[in-house]
Amino acid sequence: MSPSSVLNPSAEPGWKNYDDFARGIDTNRLPSTRHWQGKVLNLKFDEAEPLRLDFRHDALHWTWGSEKGESPVDEVCLSNDRYFFSFSLGEQTSECLILVINSITRRVLAVRCSILSPEQALGGSRLAQKFLCGALGDAVPTGHPPALTRELIGYRTLNVYSPNHYYEHFYVNTERYAWQNLRGEQFGHGDMDYATYYKFEPDRYLFTFREKIIPVCSVFFFDYLSGRCTGIFMGIASSGEVQIRPAGALISKMSFNCYPIGVVPL
Repeated sequence: MSPSSVLNPSAEPGWKNYDDFARGIDTNRLPSTRHWQGKVLNLKFDEAEPLRLDFRHDALHWTWGSEKGESPVDEVCLSNDRYFFSFSLGEQTSECLILVINSITRRVLAVRCSILSPEQALGGSRLAQKFLCGALGDAVPTGHPPALTRELIGYRTLNVYSPNHYYEHFYVNTERYAWQNLRGEQFGHGDMDYATYYKFEPDRYLFTFREKIIPVCSVFFFDYLSGRCTGIFMGIASSGEVQIRPAGALISKMSFNCYPIGVVPL
């Protein structure tokens, strides 16, 4: 019996594991930066304890309510004043935190990703994601507050992660999106998985998904003004190891599905 059939007993023959398709999926990702090294960020959330981030030379030291730890951190400058951070929470790496920050408007959007046991699986997915909106420090934030959005529903897009990673997305409703692989290890495969969409700013969104067939989720920041997305995949490899992989793509909108009057998707 192959590792794939052990991890994914319901998968069709030839279905790929997380590590099979993740190699090279960061080719078109924006480069990592270290602009915040030696600095401290204090984040306040609407529905969670404050989070303190101390970017030291050896690692990120973080304190979140009664939780604390240290971890390597990946920082990407998305554009002027906008940053994407990702780091693991705890030594077992079964949880990670992703932060999108605009240092001018002082808006913050966080996603806490957790891998669940098979018994805890939610609707077939072993991944859970919690979304938190907040602000930097004590200053009053400006601009658009991050919020759930329907603006992507109906769009069909192309996401090119590398010369060997072409994926088509169709954003079906507020809870699901459909995908298919046009070029790469998963060629011919596709599915409809759980999704969540937040609007961060005009034409800039946070998109996440949680797969059912394999234990993997993602968090991506879509910037349609620059045609780039930056994000991570988190999942269980065929070896059983939890991995957090960077990813990024060149993105473009291909078409929009306009529903007839009176027909509104979920």
